[in-house]
Amino acid sequence: MANRFPKEYLEKYSNILGSEFDRFIRAFDTKAKKALWCNTLLATPQELCRELAGRGFGLSKLEFSKNAFQIDSGPERPGLDDAFKEGRFNLQEKASMLPAIALGAAPGERILDAFAAPGNKTLQLCCLSENNAEITCLERDPGRIHTLQFNARKYGMHIDAKKLDFQKFKDREGFDRILLDAPCSSEGMARKRLDALSEWSEKKVQNMSKRQKKAIVRGFDLLAEGGTLVYSTCSLSPEEDEEVIDFLLSQRKGAKVEKAAIAGAKASKGIEKYKEKEFDPQVLNCSRLWPHEWDCQPFFFAKVSKE
Repeated sequence: MANRFPKEYLEKYSNILGSEFDRFIRAFDTKAKKALWCNTLLATPQELCRELAGRGFGLSKLEFSKNAFQIDSGPERPGLDDAFKEGRFNLQEKASMLPAIALGAAPGERILDAFAAPGNKTLQLCCLSENNAEITCLERDPGRIHTLQFNARKYGMHIDAKKLDFQKFKDREGFDRILLDAPCSSEGMARKRLDALSEWSEKKVQNMSKRQKKAIVRGFDLLAEGGTLVYSTCSLSPEEDEEVIDFLLSQRKGAKVEKAAIAGAKASKGIEKYKEKEFDPQVLNCSRLWPHEWDCQPFFFAKVSKE
């Protein structure tokens, strides 16, 4: 398996993980188990479980949310099930569910989903806010905004979807919560399909890091005082994760990284030192989701408040 990874990638994570490196690489030998999010806008978890059990699904509850379930057995392609086609559940990897849960959402709040398509996390925010929050969703790509709009209709989401580049978005009031699930080098997708690393390089990681730094500062500036931003990526490269958070802390003195412990999820703390760089100690409050520790897609998220 290891010879299918870029050499730079192997060297990088060997240096980061040390004795844990072999376990990390072996995690890619198998795909993570599929998971689903119950769309409580259309069905209760109990109703959905009864319906799917009747069609041969074996589900186990994921402890971090009443809406989250692991698919242990059943149809090989759950996306063909009527309950999926009709919007009663969404297929979503468990690690990718955590940023929206860490952010939270409540009725009446102003919420921004900065890079929203295809809408997986948007659906979570709608469920958490009982579809009664003012949720603005941005997506600049024409094809992806179409997918977001389709999913909004399918799942019954009350959102304002805008075809707009995040950096060009303007708002005067400030948002209570912002989800910034940033475009990244997509390293984490390698657990799903190894060819996700076919175009991976340190240069790509560095280029993404520059874009992410601009995005997080812009996101923070759109927060209302006392507001919360969650930054996330499906990459475990420190350049796209802790370095981005460290950059925000250096640029905005009102930013504070909060611990986001989520019961039922196994996350490691952030990395404070990488190569010759030493980050702000607050990055230790970030969350890293390693595939060999929680049998998940690699993921990173950080919860930032504005004082």
